[in-house]
Amino acid sequence: MSEPKIRTEALEAIFKSVWKKPGTAIKGDALELSAELLLLFAKEAIERAKAKHAESGRAEEEPVDESDLEKILAQLLLDF
Repeated sequence: MSEPKIRTEALEAIFKSVWKKPGTAIKGDALELSAELLLLFAKEAIERAKAKHAESGRAEEEPVDESDLEKILAQLLLDF
């Protein structure tokens, strides 16, 4: 299976939707770096949620859910 990627076109569209000043642009290198950082953030959130799920003693077959993400979110945001 290939490594997941965040499409830079989609990320650029998200950025443009929140920029207030018309004509604001982002260079390709900065866009690629932003996509990589967002991907790392998502991977770290998943790994921490898995660890919290395992710590909670719930069955391994039970999927990680939003409560696991809620438990790790504050520290994750501080770390990033």
